Amino acid sequence: MSALPMTQTADDVEILPQRIAVLGFARSGRALAEALVERGVSVVVSDSKTEAELSDVEGLRRRGVEFFLGSSGTEFLEGAEWLAVSPGVPLTIPAVTAARERGLPVLAEVEVAYRIAESESPEGNRWIAITGTNGKSTTTAWIAEILKRAGRPVALAGNIGAPLSGFLAGREARDYVCELSSFQLEAIDRFRPHVAVLTNITPDHLDRYASFEDYAAAKARIFARQLPEDFAVVNADDPVSAAIEPPSRRVLFSRRGKPEGRGPAAWLEGDEIFWGEGESRRSVLAASELALPGAHNLENALAALAAAECLGTSPAATLDTLTRFDGLPHRSELVAECGGVRWVNDSKGTNVDASMKSLEGFADGTVILILGGRDKHGDFAPLAELAAKRARLVLTIGEAAETIEKSLAGKAPFERRSTMEQAVARAAEVARPGDTVLLSPACASFDQYRNFEERGRHFAALARATAEAR
Repeated sequence: MSALPMTQTADDVEILPQRIAVLGFARSGRALAEALVERGVSVVVSDSKTEAELSDVEGLRRRGVEFFLGSSGTEFLEGAEWLAVSPGVPLTIPAVTAARERGLPVLAEVEVAYRIAESESPEGNRWIAITGTNGKSTTTAWIAEILKRAGRPVALAGNIGAPLSGFLAGREARDYVCELSSFQLEAIDRFRPHVAVLTNITPDHLDRYASFEDYAAAKARIFARQLPEDFAVVNADDPVSAAIEPPSRRVLFSRRGKPEGRGPAAWLEGDEIFWGEGESRRSVLAASELALPGAHNLENALAALAAAECLGTSPAATLDTLTRFDGLPHRSELVAECGGVRWVNDSKGTNVDASMKSLEGFADGTVILILGGRDKHGDFAPLAELAAKRARLVLTIGEAAETIEKSLAGKAPFERRSTMEQAVARAAEVARPGDTVLLSPACASFDQYRNFEERGRHFAALARATAEAR
C-alpha cells in the first residue's frame, strides 16, 4: 500500500511510492529523508561520505532509514521506486545512470517536496521560483521579504540554504519562494511556479556541463511546466535569457530603458524605476533610493519588483522593502572599515560575470581585488579588461591563480599569494584611504574551503582583525 495520495492536477494523479532512495545526505537529503519517514515511506540513503563525516545518521536509523555510506555503489537502489537526488549530485554518476536503466524516476529533492506540499495543502499555495547565473539569491530573498511585509506567510527555500522539504510540517497555504540552481532544475518534472524569474544566463559551471548551451537549457527548465496564466519574469538586457520563449505570460525587466513591446515590464529610465504595461506607467522610486547599491543590485531590484507586481503585492510593501532591505551575507557585504579603507566580502561572486558586476560598482583605480579559487572553466579575459580599470592591484590565490594571471598579463598589475591570510596582509599593506579591498573570487571555493560561506567568513574575520589592529 502506498504511503500518500498526491494530486497534481485534476487529471494527473500520483502517489508517493513505498520505498524511495535518497542520494546525498547533506541538508536537502537529510530534510527529505525526515519528511518521507514522517509520511510512512521506507527510505534508504546513500552518500560517499562516511558516518563520521555526517550528522543525524543514528537518529534516522532508529526511525527505520537504511544507510549505505562511504561508497559510490548502486546496491542501495534495490527495491526503490524513485531516486531522489540532492542538489550537488551530478546526474552523470553511475548511481543515477543505474537508476535510469532500472526505469526509476530521478527527481530533485525540490520536486518531491513540491508534490508533497501540493497534496497536503493544494488550495492557495503560490509558487515563486528564481534562477539565474547571478543575483538569484539576493532576488529570492528580496521577493520573500516583500511578501512578508505584505502580510503573506512565506517559506524561503531551495538553493538559498533551507531545503524545501523542511517546510512541509504545516498544512496551511503559503507563498513558497524558491531559489533553484541549474543542478536542481535538471531533475524537476512537475514543479510548476506561478511566477518564475530568470535573472540572467552567463557562462558558469562549465566544469559540469558539456557546453554553455546545455547549461542554458537547464536554466530554461524553470518555465517548462508553466501554464499560460502563469508569469515568466525575464531579463531583457541578457540576450540568452531574452531569447527564451516560455509558455506563460512574459514579463520583462531592464536597466537600459523600457523594453520593446506592450507587455508588462519594470525598467530604469534616467534615475527613475518604472512599472507599466503598454502606454501606462507608474513611477516606483528613484534608483538612488534602493537599499543595495550597484548595477547588479539594480537588476535584482527590478526582477523583485516585477515578481511582486505579478503577485498583486501592495505597492507600499514593495516600496518599503526595496528601500530598506539589508541584503545577504557574502554578497557585496561591507565587513570592515578603517582609515578610509573599506573591506567588502563578495565571496558569492563565484563566476566571472558576478565578479564583473561587483567591480562595476567602484570607481577606477580604487580596488584591491582578490581573485581565485577553483576554476569553473570560465573566460577571465573580460574580467581582466575591467580589472585593468577598476583595480590598482589584483591578488591571485588558489588553483586558478595561474590561469587568471595569463588573462591579466599586460593589462592589470597582479601578485600571487598562497593563502587568504597572505592576500589580506598584502592588501592591508598597499591599500590607502578611498580604496576598497574586494574579495570577489570569480571561482568556486572548493580548493581551500568547504563552500563560499566559509571562504567569506574567513575573509571577513581577517578583515576585521586587520581593521582593529590599526
